[in-house]
Amino acid sequence: MRLIALFAALVLCCSDALAGATPATDPAASANLVQITLSLLLVVGVLIGFSALFKKFGLNRMMNSGPFPVKVIGAVSIGNNQRLMVIEVNDEWIVLGVTPQQITNIATMPRQETPDTAGPGNKVQFSAWMQSALEKYHAKKP
Repeated sequence: MRLIALFAALVLCCSDALAGATPATDPAASANLVQITLSLLLVVGVLIGFSALFKKFGLNRMMNSGPFPVKVIGAVSIGNNQRLMVIEVNDEWIVLGVTPQQITNIATMPRQETPDTAGPGNKVQFSAWMQSALEKYHAKKP
């Protein structure tokens, strides 16, 4: 806010000097300049307010409420710029291998219970949980 006030004062001083008028000789011009500066500050304040509202209430929530929501269940780093991710699409989980060059579909499975919804006493690490889920899924396949 100090930067905006400093900028407004600088604009007022420079505009009077460039126009060759002093506030004592031309009060209408300085009143117009103050009105324009305050209008600009009001617009900037409204923009900052909207950005704070979107951050607080979540623009992502509005975007995820569409007809095709995709939710990231979890991710594990398996190397430099390489990740193993589980995403939920409708009621199906998709295990993806993600690198900077490509995304590979590794497996698909029905939606399962996540460790954070399993109960308050269950403190399972995500990597161990995903490993056991993959083993269960591959054991069911013929």
